[in-house]
Parts: sequence; C-alpha cells; structure tokens
Amino acid sequence: MNDVAKRPSVVFMPSGARAEVDSGTKILVAARQAGVPIRFMCASLRCGTCGVKVDASHGSVSPQSEDELAMLRRLKLSLDGSIRMACRTRVESGQIVVDLDFQDSYDPSDNADFEDA
Repeated sequence: MNDVAKRPSVVFMPSGARAEVDSGTKILVAARQAGVPIRFMCASLRCGTCGVKVDASHGSVSPQSEDELAMLRRLKLSLDGSIRMACRTRVESGQIVVDLDFQDSYDPSDNADFEDA
C-alpha cells in the first residue's frame, strides 16, 4: 500500500533493526516496536538516561523543546540537534537513523545534577 510506504521509519544502529511508525511516534516507542533495547528509566525527561545520537538527514524529527535543551545542558551534551532524548523526540517524516552506541559514551549519573525538585 502506498500509505504504508510513506510512513516514517527509524533504523536503529548498530543492529540495523527497523520500525515503520506513525508520524509523531516517539523514538522510545519506535525502539520498542523494533524490539530494540534502549536505556531509559523514567520516560518523562527527568532522568536523562535515554540520550541517543540521531541522523535526520533523510527525514525529520520534532524540534528540541526548552526542557530537552535544559536536560542536554545538565548532561553536558551537544545542543546541535544530533543528540536527542528518546522519550521526547518524535519521528515526523522520512527515515531517521538512531545510533544506540552513543548511550555507552555517557553516564547521566556522572554528569547531571540529580537534585529532587
């Protein structure tokens, strides 16, 4: 069907697992659909554990919110749009590639100030 072919897709590296998703699906949900484990603890942008590297050069994702940017600053991670929080980033169109190896490159408990609000 043409409608299915036009659905956004997410490729998870390094496994190459792929999920076709509805526009607006969060990366975290797409990972579950693809059967790919992704590190997360809260799914609500409180813990900072679900950071992933995203290549959206052949697709698009939701813009970074102020809350997401604040978390990236706390974690001392890039603010250029290449690092995104999987619990907040929504796939909008085309094909995006998510590098899960990035999760091994940072430890949120080492970098963030985890004060209870």
